[in-house]
Amino acid sequence: MPSLNELGISYQKYKSVWKVGERFGISGQEVHKRLINAGYRLKGCKYTTEEKKAIREAYKEFSLKGESKLNELAERLQRPVTSICRQARLMGLSSPYRKHNEYLKRKKSEISKKWHLTNPHPKGMRGKTHSQDYCQEIGERSKKWWKEASDEQKATSRKKALITKRNNGNDKNQRGSWKASWRKIGEKEKFYRSKWEANYARYLEYSLNKKWIKGWEHEPKTFWFEKIKRGTRSYLPDFQIFNNDGSYHWVEVKGWMDDRSKTKIKRFKKYFPNEKLIIIDGKWFKENNCKMKVIISSWE
Repeated sequence: MPSLNELGISYQKYKSVWKVGERFGISGQEVHKRLINAGYRLKGCKYTTEEKKAIREAYKEFSLKGESKLNELAERLQRPVTSICRQARLMGLSSPYRKHNEYLKRKKSEISKKWHLTNPHPKGMRGKTHSQDYCQEIGERSKKWWKEASDEQKATSRKKALITKRNNGNDKNQRGSWKASWRKIGEKEKFYRSKWEANYARYLEYSLNKKWIKGWEHEPKTFWFEKIKRGTRSYLPDFQIFNNDGSYHWVEVKGWMDDRSKTKIKRFKKYFPNEKLIIIDGKWFKENNCKMKVIISSWE
């Protein structure tokens, strides 16, 4: 049977009770039991009250002085810095969305510069910079394109940017009162611009399952105002709903009706008088929120 000292040295090397047990021909549970009883700090152990107190004091000092002592704390607690940061987030002491102070900005800049010194530029631009003239040319070119592009081209460009954002994983934790993000509702994964819009899609999916409606689609068609030469020239309703009797209608989910939205809806009714449009606003959600939270588990 190996001594505690041998087990401790092996654990410092392998960081796994199972690998230590395999080396000495004993079970991982036995290694774990002996090391814990001897007071060793093992990977994955829960934070004690004293450790949490030390983390809270360190973060308090950081907020007052702006100087991080995470490395010193990690050495004292025998914990990885990443583990301490994770525990601090769980304790509500930190957030990835917090506003960075000068120390954090400087630290992130140093890490980024160090990475670029030892890694190639993803587009082969390492050590190169654009000239001032070329930067100005790019700006003028972009302004010209947006000035001359049609509304359809601009809509396509925005849609492409949203898809790229989703594929890069940059919208996983979007913050903001509207909570715009990609959501999969039913079998459809779409980008919903607000929590209300996503919730109404859930209501439509629930209605479809109950056979109250025949089907629904999110932003399936753009209506163009051909006679309008400037300003708002198109309108994209949020939903098209297909009724069981063969008819259909459009739905617009609006929390705030600004001037641009009023103009779009006014022109839609003028140029497409045969199309039926229903506005869903805060009143509808106020009346139905409590009930929907009970019957629809994914309701936000």
